Amino acid sequence: MARKTAKKKSGNVLVRAKLTESARTVWLAGVGALAMAEHRGGQLVTDSEKLFGRLVKEGKAYETKNRKRLSGMLESVSDARSGAGKAVGKVTGPLSDKVTAPLNDAVATALHKLGVPTRKEIATLTRRVEELTHAVERSQARRAKPEPEPAFAE
Repeated sequence: MARKTAKKKSGNVLVRAKLTESARTVWLAGVGALAMAEHRGGQLVTDSEKLFGRLVKEGKAYETKNRKRLSGMLESVSDARSGAGKAVGKVTGPLSDKVTAPLNDAVATALHKLGVPTRKEIATLTRRVEELTHAVERSQARRAKPEPEPAFAE
C-alpha cells in the first residue's frame, strides 16, 4: 500500500511539473510576442497594442470557459467522493464491530501473554496503592504522637 501511495505522489509531482512548465512556456510565448511587436517600432507599435488587446480579450474568454469546465469537474469529483464515502460507511458501519471486536480481543490476548496489564488492572492497582499509602500515613501519624511521660513520685 505504501508503494501505491509513493507512486501516486511521484505521479502527482510529475503532472504538476509538466503543468508548471506548460504554463511557463505559454507565458514566455506571450511575452515574446509582445517583445517582437515592440521591437518593430513605429506604426507596428499601435498595431501591437491592438493585437495585445485582442490577445488579452481572447485570454479572458478562454480562462472563463476553462474555469467553468474546471469547476464542473471539481463538483463531479466532490460528489463522487462524497458518494463513495457514504457507500463505504454503509458497508463498514455494520461490519466494523464484527471486524474490530475479534481484533481487539486478539490484541488484548497478545498483550496479556506479554504481561502487559489492562486498563482495568492498572486502575485497580492504583486504587490499592492509594489505600495502602493512606494506611501507612495513618500508622506513622500514630507513632509520631509523643507518649505522656509517667509521673515521678518523689
